[in-house]
Amino acid sequence: MTTEARHPHLLKPTNPPIIVGHRCISCEQIAFPPDPYGCEKCGSPASNFESWDLEARGSVRAVAMVYRHHRPTPPTPFTVAVIDLVGGPVVKAIVEGDDAVVGSSVEGFLVPEDQNDVGNVIVDLRFRVIQ
Repeated sequence: MTTEARHPHLLKPTNPPIIVGHRCISCEQIAFPPDPYGCEKCGSPASNFESWDLEARGSVRAVAMVYRHHRPTPPTPFTVAVIDLVGGPVVKAIVEGDDAVVGSSVEGFLVPEDQNDVGNVIVDLRFRVIQ
């Protein structure tokens, strides 16, 4: 049995996990998720991008508690944060626990969510507050 990312084009299931973004070769803008249309900074086409690994670490810019949503998982309530990644881009993600506040340092970790048809464990990325 192996571990697979739910979205392998966006996440490498390593320890620590790696978020897969892109970098524009022309202007060096780093972005996530990879944009198929082109660079939002300089307008270069997507063919001018290179894959760019991002650390799953950063700081919380904004935080909200979710009490109701349209899926059965994760169970409510849960915390969602806007996170400024160390490498530059911003992501929205679930933060485990209820201690996340603006300015908190967070790190990513993998959570088993499911199994596929051949029994491989499917993982997703979550974050947790670090001291």
